[in-house]
Amino acid sequence: MVRRSLLILLPLTLAVAAGCSSVSDSDVVARVDDVELTTDQFDERLTELGVTGADVVPLDPVRAEISRWIQQQLVPTDEIAALYDAGAAEAGVVCIKAIVVTDEDTANAALDEIDAGADFVTVFQRDNLDESLAATNGAIGCPAAAELADRAGTPFIDLAATLSPDTPFGIAPILDDSGTEAAWVVLGFRPYAELDSVDAEQVAALVDVGDIAADADVYVASRYGTFDVESGTVVSLG
Repeated sequence: MVRRSLLILLPLTLAVAAGCSSVSDSDVVARVDDVELTTDQFDERLTELGVTGADVVPLDPVRAEISRWIQQQLVPTDEIAALYDAGAAEAGVVCIKAIVVTDEDTANAALDEIDAGADFVTVFQRDNLDESLAATNGAIGCPAAAELADRAGTPFIDLAATLSPDTPFGIAPILDDSGTEAAWVVLGFRPYAELDSVDAEQVAALVDVGDIAADADVYVASRYGTFDVESGTVVSLG
């Protein structure tokens, strides 16, 4: 129940393309300044993701994959790491980890231990009650700031939106559908250095690149849509 309520989805793998080419626009899926993603490169990337030429691929995931490639060109990995580690307000995304416990007193006791230097995983393995989190030692994904804003008013969602290296941990109640406390959660901020490759790719796809994109020359083939500077994503022309 806790994990589902966070509405966290794992993304497709980030598309990677490097170098410049002199192909015509008809063979270009997207371009950022002088760096192009050609049709052949994009087809190869889709094949790596398990999509073959016989598949009919919906435009939404295709646009998402192009968006990820564009975002990677706009913000290099080291800049993404620095931006992410500034916190959700700056990055537009936060990766979190959780320990679910029965009550507020237990949550406070666990938080005090972690604040005093105890290892999060050690406390998690001892206290956590949510078996769905066991495989990841409490890591529960990387919700975007927009997603957190959409669910504002839910205590642990509001807490997640405030987490950063300066405020890496906190506690909040988990409420059932009637608004009654069902459990408590210790939430923690996962710094970029802790992220696995899937989470790092998701962060790269979700960081706020609006200001950077405004100064870049970004082209997307019209058959896929157009690049929206404000959201930093490829959207439908309609």
